[in-house]
Amino acid sequence: MQGRAKWLRVAGGVMIAGGLLASGGRARADDIQAARDVVARLLPAHAGQVTLTLRPASGTTAEYYRISGHKGDIHVTASSDSALLFGLNWYLKYVAHAGISPNGITPPAMAQLPAPGHPIEGEATFPYRYALNENTDGYTSPYWNWERWQHELDIYAMNGLNTLLIERGTDAVLYRTFMRLGYKDEQVRSWLSMPAHINWQLMANMCCYGGPVPRELIEKRAVSAQQIIGRMRELGMRPVLPGFYGMVPDDFGKRFPQAHVIGQGEWNRFRRPAWLDPRDPMFAKVAAIYYDEQKKLFGDAPVYDIQPFQEGGTPGDVPLADAGQGIQKALDTAHPGAMWMLMAWYEEPDARMLAGVDRKRLFIVDLEQNTRVRENRDADFQGAPFLYGGLWDFGGRTSLGGSSYDYGVRLPGLWRTQKNMIGTAVFPEGMDNNPYIFDLFTEAAWRRDGVDTTQWTRDYADRRYGQPGDVHARKAWDLLLRSAFSYRATGIQDFGEASAAPDSLFNAQPSLDTHSAAWNGMKVLPYDPHLVEAAMAELLQASDATRATEAYRYDLVDVTRQAVANQARAMLPQIGDAFAARDRAKLHALTTRWLELMDRQDSLLATNTFFRVGTWLSWPQAWSDDPAQRKLMDYDARVILTNWGGRTASQVGHLRDYANKDWAGLTKDYYRVRWQLFFDSLETSLATGRPPREIDWYKVGEEWCHNGRVYSPTPEGDSYTVARDIHDYLTQGNMAPSK
Repeated sequence: MQGRAKWLRVAGGVMIAGGLLASGGRARADDIQAARDVVARLLPAHAGQVTLTLRPASGTTAEYYRISGHKGDIHVTASSDSALLFGLNWYLKYVAHAGISPNGITPPAMAQLPAPGHPIEGEATFPYRYALNENTDGYTSPYWNWERWQHELDIYAMNGLNTLLIERGTDAVLYRTFMRLGYKDEQVRSWLSMPAHINWQLMANMCCYGGPVPRELIEKRAVSAQQIIGRMRELGMRPVLPGFYGMVPDDFGKRFPQAHVIGQGEWNRFRRPAWLDPRDPMFAKVAAIYYDEQKKLFGDAPVYDIQPFQEGGTPGDVPLADAGQGIQKALDTAHPGAMWMLMAWYEEPDARMLAGVDRKRLFIVDLEQNTRVRENRDADFQGAPFLYGGLWDFGGRTSLGGSSYDYGVRLPGLWRTQKNMIGTAVFPEGMDNNPYIFDLFTEAAWRRDGVDTTQWTRDYADRRYGQPGDVHARKAWDLLLRSAFSYRATGIQDFGEASAAPDSLFNAQPSLDTHSAAWNGMKVLPYDPHLVEAAMAELLQASDATRATEAYRYDLVDVTRQAVANQARAMLPQIGDAFAARDRAKLHALTTRWLELMDRQDSLLATNTFFRVGTWLSWPQAWSDDPAQRKLMDYDARVILTNWGGRTASQVGHLRDYANKDWAGLTKDYYRVRWQLFFDSLETSLATGRPPREIDWYKVGEEWCHNGRVYSPTPEGDSYTVARDIHDYLTQGNMAPSK
């Protein structure tokens, strides 16, 4: 590991003329100023009491850290930037009872940092601690600015993550590539998709959505990606960049009739881009241009994300083994020794493709472990190295939940039996939710054995709010451990897509028999909902000191929101029964309460910036002063939440509401409007004796996407007051949820 850490530092990025990044070294091999800056930003009141020292490992290949010191003078020594910051975070968690999370920073409560009782040492079990799903940049960060990205990188660094996928800027690579191949400016910009959708184009699922993409936006995104990758390299993080596997515009075969181009059909009713045969001489030419342009912009990377035939597509008459060889050869020509990242997802990667490539150079992210236990990945992947992928969220949904057992108990000990395992991968489609699972999962890469989840959760409650011994906070998290975080990889398909937490029926396209908002979401609630209500009640009794923290305010909104959302699963069948029985009074009473719950939920969500659609919609506006471009980006950001795409993809391809969110503004002005229309149609049906009228739900979505309404990101109201009101409403004789 000593040699690897040195190489990562030498490969750091520097700025050159024109704002482009190129490979280059730091001024000094021991320069850890970027790590010190992270501490200063996250812990401004205590950073002066922390000394970080980089010291190469001796006699071990694993990254290590050592914590020592005295009161007010804490020393962290480690073999890498990542180990330095993770070691400090370990100290903060287990000595200072402080919390660094994506959803709230809880600094140490004491003015002087406490001394550890004895030196604390730890080391990484795996060299790769990866993060970011291919879809994260669509569902979480398509329009983030530098300040927001910097904060995210700070959080990742403190949690030991050292390898990140950066897709932003690849639109610029594609633009330059096809311009060099003779395409015109507007032709390429019309083929590319807008930022909230471009990552699906990078997997060849779709193209041409939302544009033409403004040239100015493409260039700004490239500069932004340079800044992100530059900071990563300063922190010793490895960038993973999208590689080339043959995706070309549909008319490529007409422009180059000698090339062997194969149509790829559809993905969820989107037409997929065409695929250029990797055996064809033209493939090597296009790949060389692509990697050349990418290197000019972003330098080299140790790993390249390449996902041929992701969720469909066809190799046609091309043998998969030959295709894999051609893809890998082009990568190796441009970046000798680079690794090829693949997802293990449904039927991917295809065993025939694995058989044709140098499997030692693969970097497989295993997502199947989330649904069922896989005992022998060495055989499954033909000896290729893999990372255990944690996937607890799809579409960036706000659902509370995850598998504490799989991530806290099973994962840390897998190194004993899975000899080809080289790391872990934080792989939810949306980031910055479920901070409990994020904390548990990122720790797993630094543990050799599983944890006692009961004790670990108790410790988490202590550091989450910086108040060890708050019995109500501890009790709340114990109840959540036994409910929302209690399920595990079982292989039960009824649970839905990869056993991610169930979404809210408030967010579903209205019907009387829906079981999830996203078409492939979890169809059943895998825990007793009363336990979540009880957790809400315990949080409301927490101490004043606990209630003063940012993390508490986030959790109170999140847990209360989930308790409200769970109500819908009990109420919808009763609404259906009342309609079937033609009981107009009962139907009206139930639907009135349903809408009242949605109103109360919207008021709750409005109290926290993490749960406001105005936060999401504020990001695009900063990318341009041009009204037409702003309108284009605003629509892109809205439609990904709602209709997702055009009418056919939305309604027939079932993409609608895939990225549903419990967010203020979205709940009130979109989800509630739909349910009001639906309930009105039911009441009219009972009054007239005619079937409920058909409603054009796609049109309703488009009206919200185009209405131009401005939503503020600034919180309104007091979270505790609104949550207390909801608790009283749910418990004072109102219907309680049933499992």
